Amino acid sequence: MYVVIVIKFAFQIKKNMKKIFVVFLSAISFTTFAQSTTGKIVVKKGQHFIVESSTDGVANLDMMGQSMEMKIGSTTKVTADIKDTKDNIYTITQTLTSIKSSFSGMGQEKSFDSDKKEDMSGEAGTLYKDKINIPKDVVITNEGKAIAGAATLDTSIKKDENPMGAIMDMMGGGQDNVATALFLVIPGGKKAGDTWQDSTTSEGAKMKRTFTLHSIANKEAAITVYTIMDINKTMQAQGMDMNAVMTSKINAEILVDVISNLQKENKSTMDVTGTIDIMGQSVPITSKATSITTVKNL
Repeated sequence: MYVVIVIKFAFQIKKNMKKIFVVFLSAISFTTFAQSTTGKIVVKKGQHFIVESSTDGVANLDMMGQSMEMKIGSTTKVTADIKDTKDNIYTITQTLTSIKSSFSGMGQEKSFDSDKKEDMSGEAGTLYKDKINIPKDVVITNEGKAIAGAATLDTSIKKDENPMGAIMDMMGGGQDNVATALFLVIPGGKKAGDTWQDSTTSEGAKMKRTFTLHSIANKEAAITVYTIMDINKTMQAQGMDMNAVMTSKINAEILVDVISNLQKENKSTMDVTGTIDIMGQSVPITSKATSITTVKNL
């Protein structure tokens, strides 16, 4: 009798272990499916995002045997609302709600805060009046590609405000737009260890990016992006034309929500070398900048 009970007990344990094993496999399958990359943006009409960015940069120029250092700092806040979703096309309303900037160099010290009434009513404020709290619609595909004619997240310092602002704008290559600020679309089927590349050409800038997917855990992907940008373009600062020929190397560490392909955080460093032709002189320039961008889903 004792032997029969033991055998029945062992048989019951075996049956339970099978059930546990099946449940365990199901859990693994669900987790794997939930964290698979789809290559598509997934957001809903009515969603509201806050994009906050801060940048600090230092540039060193060598003019007529003298070294000059210029510093710039800026913080911006942009709201982005999913206005419409139809046929794999997203319409996003973006609004620059706040910008703060500081500049020192070439014998000048300047600062600006759009939240201060006295700054907005001053000379610098006139440069931002057409940007602050002015909604713009941006249209992108569910693969993150901007539709022709779409607006950009134009948070750059307007020309003629200060030289460093123009230089930093050139270094960025005019790539700030809602698609790159909000989303990083991971191609479908990518797994940890995979890499992929893309390249673009626009407004005197050629950019090549190499992406590496390091890990996926808890529906979050850790990605590094190495960017090389070659720039050859002309801008103005304080009434002077400046033609820049430079190379920017950017390293970014990015956290991405795997399901929506929304960028949660982007930390980057930028190193720049090149020359600026100004007032008949070719001026060597080196620069370093760091920035962090976070996206909050409210």
